[in-house]
Amino acid sequence: MILGAIALSGTSYAFAAPAWLNRAIVPVKYVQIADDIYATASLSDADRRRALADVQAARLRITGMFGAPRARPVTIIAATDAEAAGLGLLEGVPGSAFITPFGTQVVLSMPNFSVDVTAHELMHAEVADRLGFWAWAVRLPVWFDEGLALQLDWRRGYMIDCASLGARRILEVQTLMRPWQFWDGGRDQVIANYRAAKCAAAQVLERQPPRLLYASMARLRGGENFAKVFATTGDEGPGGQVLH
Repeated sequence: MILGAIALSGTSYAFAAPAWLNRAIVPVKYVQIADDIYATASLSDADRRRALADVQAARLRITGMFGAPRARPVTIIAATDAEAAGLGLLEGVPGSAFITPFGTQVVLSMPNFSVDVTAHELMHAEVADRLGFWAWAVRLPVWFDEGLALQLDWRRGYMIDCASLGARRILEVQTLMRPWQFWDGGRDQVIANYRAAKCAAAQVLERQPPRLLYASMARLRGGENFAKVFATTGDEGPGGQVLH
């Protein structure tokens, strides 16, 4: 990631360039449609209005559960899936938050745009903002990060009965502390991890009300152990990992 924008031209170059560079030059190549929100110039006025309305609705969804968000990531609305891929989205992924020491960028693909995906990614940005990059990267288990985002993501595939998963599966997902563990396996396995993470995070929020989340994030940022801050049960391994 680099600071500032680099002025470059040429559509062919943009798609050939690294995704991080394409995101870095967004303030130069894209149209700013609101504070920190950019859209492809080809995006219609109707789609721009829809995107802004959904971003606002997503922020209200965060407010309703956890309190008003303060994060304002650079949010990029791509007109096509191919363009979104040039910005770093993997195939079949409708949105992603790219979190770095220099700030967070959220990329959303208009063909798959929804309030659910937007709220999911903006929640990742909010958590990163509350923790700071290094605490987010080192102290926050990926299962909890994803589980929190899924509390706001009401897509049908994630609206499940947690009792149907079983306690063992919910405990197992809590051992997936790092991204390479959580996203290991095929598509079905990853989806199963997401569902279990949603239920595991929901259990934490039953013990500790959602309105306390931001205060808990401040404690975690200050150096306290995840298991202590969020009253995770079980035997603690290195870094607060819960071993079952």
